[in-house]
Amino acid sequence: MIRDFEAWNANIGELSELQELSGCRVAIEAAHYLQHRILSHPRAREPLVPALGGLPLGMKQYIEEDLTTFESLQIEPWFVFSGLDITKPDDPFQQKQREAGVNTMAWSLYDSNKAEASVAKFGESTYVTPEDLFRFLQSILIERKVHFQIAPYSAWAQVQSLEV
Repeated sequence: MIRDFEAWNANIGELSELQELSGCRVAIEAAHYLQHRILSHPRAREPLVPALGGLPLGMKQYIEEDLTTFESLQIEPWFVFSGLDITKPDDPFQQKQREAGVNTMAWSLYDSNKAEASVAKFGESTYVTPEDLFRFLQSILIERKVHFQIAPYSAWAQVQSLEV
C-alpha cells in the first residue's frame, strides 16, 4: 500500500463530473469520505463538536444527500471501512492527548470570555476522527441498504482488491 496516498495521487489523479460514473459501482474508502465530506468540508464543518461531544449534528443529512445523489445518478456506492491498524505508533493515545491540549486551550479562551477565539480554537481540534464516526455511518448504510464491508486491515488495500 502507498503510505501517503493523497500526496502520491496528487500528480496523477483527475477530476471529472460525477455523472460520468452513472451505472457504475464505486468503492469509497469510509475514513477518507468522512474526513473530507463531513469533518473538514466547509459546508458540513462543525467546530464545536469537540466541545459538545457526540456526532456532528448535520452528519446524517449530508450522508443522506450524498446517497440520494448516487441513487439518482444510478451509481452503486460500496463503502469500505478499515479493520485492524497494524501500523499504530508506540503510543496509541498520543494524538488524543495532543488534541485534549487543544481543547483545554479552547476552554481557557472560553473561560476568559473570548468566545470567538474559543470557537476558532475548537475548530482546530481533530479530536473527533473519522474512525469515531464509523458506527454511525454504518447504521445509515444499513438503513438505506447500501453495501459496505470491513477490510481485515487497510481499507485502501481492500478498495484496490475490488477493482475489476
